[in-house]
This record gives sequence, structure tokens and C-alpha cells, in this order.
Amino acid sequence: MKKVLILTVTAGNGHNACSAAMKKKLEELGGMEVKIVDLLKAYSTKLNVWVADGGYNLAVSKLPKIYDAFFNKYLNAPPKKRYSSPSQGVALSCVEGLLKEILEFQPDVIYASHFYGAMAITDLKLAYNLPFVSFSAALDYVLTPFWESGVGVDYFVIPNDDFIDYSLYKGYRREQLLPIGLPVNGRTLEVMDKAKAREILKLDKDDFTVMIMFGGGHWNGGFKIFKQTVKALDGCEAQIIMINGKNEAGFKKVAAFKPPRGIKVLNVGFTTEIPTYMSAADVILNKFGGTSVTEMINKGLPMLITEKLVAQEKYNLVYFKAKGAALSFKNGKTLKENLLKLMNRKDLREQMTKNSAPFKRDAIGEFAKIIAAQPKADYSGILSENIDFKQVKKRVECAVKAADKTEKRK
Repeated sequence: MKKVLILTVTAGNGHNACSAAMKKKLEELGGMEVKIVDLLKAYSTKLNVWVADGGYNLAVSKLPKIYDAFFNKYLNAPPKKRYSSPSQGVALSCVEGLLKEILEFQPDVIYASHFYGAMAITDLKLAYNLPFVSFSAALDYVLTPFWESGVGVDYFVIPNDDFIDYSLYKGYRREQLLPIGLPVNGRTLEVMDKAKAREILKLDKDDFTVMIMFGGGHWNGGFKIFKQTVKALDGCEAQIIMINGKNEAGFKKVAAFKPPRGIKVLNVGFTTEIPTYMSAADVILNKFGGTSVTEMINKGLPMLITEKLVAQEKYNLVYFKAKGAALSFKNGKTLKENLLKLMNRKDLREQMTKNSAPFKRDAIGEFAKIIAAQPKADYSGILSENIDFKQVKKRVECAVKAADKTEKRK
């Protein structure tokens, strides 16, 4: 039986969700034992665990300008500093525990769904001859800071051919790059007729239907946008599907809200049936994280996106606005203008769906098959080394410093 180790990091929920989806997809293929490990929770310090998730959440929700400044500074940092980036300390804190895991589990393949996993693999491979085949995958339509520090993986999954040149600039070799798309939950690729979805959800089969989804992540503007949407549609026959996710306070506010005549509201808390709700919608209002973008594209939904976004989501929006697959709004006025435009112009909705079609693909299915095709790993060589685990971190740190000097001499 082939073994696959998936390394995730809790920084929001996107990496965990994609890791879980990949585990499920691999197990469906059969003949594989798949294990998911949260890299920082398993091997690093409590402080690093908090910084990756709690610190990130605090930054994007309360300090977005500072977060954006940090993001853009390191997005534009010289790739030659890959081995001395500020994220190296976090990656190095994991190497001892990760190496123990590798030698005990003996995976044939390791997939890192976050750059910290790719970095830890890269750093370990500088010091040890490890036999597994390694993969990492970008989960946004921009190569976020520190992906340049993960160039030691065997293969890097990127959104499409548009990202090849920038990946080469970051230091990857062409033969490492797999431009197959973002490996997100494949359920949004399932075909469901709009009329059928509306029947299941007890919605009118003909009314213009808007889906609003701001319940995930760490963003509290969903109810405000819900009210702006209701105001924009006042006087129209329309339906609003409001997805609150785990935002219980938002759910209660929507439940207490009385919409004007002609507008029906379907108020939804946490659900695992997002594909069904998407199938019922004509348009979706959302944030623009990479996994959400891909799921909306897989459903062919015209996208109307808030401009209140953090750095990586802003880059995602710029990319898809340029492709003609998304519109945006910055306030209630522009929301109303663009929403009514989409409601009244079926041709525009169809064109946006057509523009997004080239980006629709079963990336997770294709990626899973690539992983499944990798050979069994032979651990006899590394196991014969009788590794002193007290010296692992020091050995890796020395290898990283040596690689840093070599890189900066180029």
C-alpha cells in the first residue's frame, strides 16, 4: 500500500479544507494510506501556532493595512534571500519532529498545502538524502511571499500557464511546475440543474437569485452587505441565499431582519452543501480567497466581489477582473449598480461564465492521479544513517546557512 503524508497549516481554514479534500480523493482512488499532519501544531511552538492562525486572523481583521504592507514587502523581496527569509525560523522549528514523522511513517509522497511545509521539506533535503517524492501547491492566483523558500520540493502545482514565468523568477525549474489549477474540493464540479437545486431548497424557479457568502474566515462585514443587497433589490422580485457559516451572530441578525415585499431570504448557518446553494444562484457576492474563487469558477457563477480585501485576495480580484470573470464593489452604491446590471443583463452573466470557463478544471482529481502514480520510496539508505535527532536542527541550520551563502554568490 502506498503511503502519502499531507502537511497542512492552520492559517484560516483553506489549507486544512484542501488537505482534507485531497485525503478523501486519494482514498477514493484506493490502495493508499493517507495521513494529515498540522505541521506547526505537531512540531513547532505554541507561539508559532498562534502567529500562523491567531496572528494572521488578527492582522487581516483588525490591521489590514499593516498586513498588506508586510505582504507586499515580502512579495517583492529578492528570491535570492530564500534561505534567510523571516519565515525560516518557523520552518526550522519543525524539522526535527518532521524528520521523525517521515522515518516512522515512511511516506512515498509528501504533499505540502502551505509554504511552511514546502520550506521544511526544502530545508531537510539540504541536509539529508530523503527518498520520497514531494509536492506543494499554491492556493491563490498570486504566488504569495515565501513560496520562493520552498523550491526544494520535486513538484509545485500552480494555477495555470500564466504563472510559469513568475515561478521561474521565484527560483523554480520548469520541470518542477505543474500548471493544473488549484486543488480544491471537487464537489463544486458536480453538475446540478438550477431548477433542481431551487426545488430542493424550496426557492422560486424563476426569480433572480443572489447568493451571499461571508461566513467563513475572519471577516465581519457580511450582514452589512446583506442589508446593502436587500436595499439594492428593493422593488424587485428576487431571492437572497445568505450563507453565514459559523457566524452565529450574523445568522441571528439575518433571522431578525424583515425584508421588503418581493424579496425572499433563505438564511443558512454552517453547511456542507455549498455546491447545492451555488447551483441555485444566478450571481454570488463573496470575498475572494483562492479556494472560494476556484469553487465559484467551477460552478460557472458570475462573481460580484467586495473590494474590502486583504492583499492576496486583492491580487486574485485584479486577475479575474482582467479576465472578465468578476465585477467588484466598494460601497452600497457600486454594489447596487453592478448587481442590477447583472440582474437585468442575462447576456453579461453568460459572458462572465464563458470568460471563467478556461479556468474550470478538476485540478484535485488530476493532482491525485499524479500523486498515485509516484513510485514506492526506498528508505534503507536514510535508515542506515543512525540519525542523532539531538543534532538534526543544528545540521539543517548549517545546511541552510551554506545554501544561503551559495545563493547570494550567484
